[in-house]
Amino acid sequence: MKTTSCSNGLLAVFFILILLAGILDDPVLLMAGTSVGILLMGLSLLFLRTVDKTYRTVTGSWKMEKSLIRQGRSNAIECTLSLFLSPGYQVRYQDTVPPMCSLESGENQTGTDTAGSQILTLSYRFIPQYHGTICHEGGIITIQNRFFSISLPLRPEKASAPSMQVQPWPLFGLVEKPGSGKDLERIGPVKGYSVRQFREYIPGDDIRHVDWKISAKRGTLYIREYATPADELPMVIVDLPDSGQETDMQAFSRMVSSLSGYVESKLAKKEPIRLMGISGPNMSDLYYEGYDMAHCLTIIREMIHPVPRTFHLFQFMMRSDMRKEIDNADLSMDRSEISEQERSYLARICDVRKQFMQEVKTTRFAHAMSTILMHRHFHEIILYSLCDGDMSHIREIAALAGRQNIPFRIRTPKRSDLSCMGLFSLHGEPVEVI
Repeated sequence: MKTTSCSNGLLAVFFILILLAGILDDPVLLMAGTSVGILLMGLSLLFLRTVDKTYRTVTGSWKMEKSLIRQGRSNAIECTLSLFLSPGYQVRYQDTVPPMCSLESGENQTGTDTAGSQILTLSYRFIPQYHGTICHEGGIITIQNRFFSISLPLRPEKASAPSMQVQPWPLFGLVEKPGSGKDLERIGPVKGYSVRQFREYIPGDDIRHVDWKISAKRGTLYIREYATPADELPMVIVDLPDSGQETDMQAFSRMVSSLSGYVESKLAKKEPIRLMGISGPNMSDLYYEGYDMAHCLTIIREMIHPVPRTFHLFQFMMRSDMRKEIDNADLSMDRSEISEQERSYLARICDVRKQFMQEVKTTRFAHAMSTILMHRHFHEIILYSLCDGDMSHIREIAALAGRQNIPFRIRTPKRSDLSCMGLFSLHGEPVEVI
């Protein structure tokens, strides 16, 4: 509860009279000051009682124009309040703009000082700046008279609270011209898929496609043409940022927009999508595979958000790096110009690395990713990441993809600051700035 200028004046009179009564030892001034204090107390109790009576009569309803929109597109909300106002009181209501949204046009506040039953309405437009499910949180109602004012929250019931689903806007989606995409049937040397036909060898064909039995029977090289393997499709991995650290949400929003555009461009051509989520070296329960565009976009909207990271790889060295360190140490020890102290140091390094490789076979993250890549045949791997902090998990995926000859690409949003300096630790992995 706040005081107004009138009540502040009465408080000043109260303190002055009490102070003068103490200095002059005058009982009349003391009685006058006490009377002013009692008056203020009575006015406050009467105000709180009237506020409670008024607040009980307030009912509100909220309605959004659209329940499903694109990020960056405007939406409208209409609010209707009904209440009973006592004489001498005023009421003001300010509707809270939905979280992660900005006011575009219209007024989100209204009020009245007319006594009796009142109906207040307001309407305004807002723009969501982020994707996900956004629920309206109501607003703040302020009741005041000449002496006091108080602000109280006005929340819609959970069952009737308006909400909207904001789809990521594909600002950076891949645009392919008609006819420029790959054929519906691709030729691949993957075993286990049906052979579409056999044909004679043409210079430039992959030698892995040669069917040696038929070639031996007919005396010339014949090539196997395979039907489209369902698994030979891109794997899209989303590296979710750590919610425990400060995140550039504008850059993250651009990354999600690019992901949304890529997914829509693929699903529009009836190509299935494999979408997997990680957060650093932490495996997420996000995994989608299929053709359903609405379902896939719902997953992106609801699950592609920062999450806490409980496991990190910065204290681990990749096994490939340890092997290189051991090889370099062995080569250095073969040189005659190094001292015995340096030779002892390099020998110690080799012993420590070899012992670690024997005791610790691999990390949980590397084992999980290796299992996924070994049981699937991926045309390529596309990793969406902010590339903040430790890059060990990205290098781990790149190394696993390299061992299986799977093309690997990283897509990261462009930023004007120096937060992308960690890209230099990727050791040459291809990076696309979106």
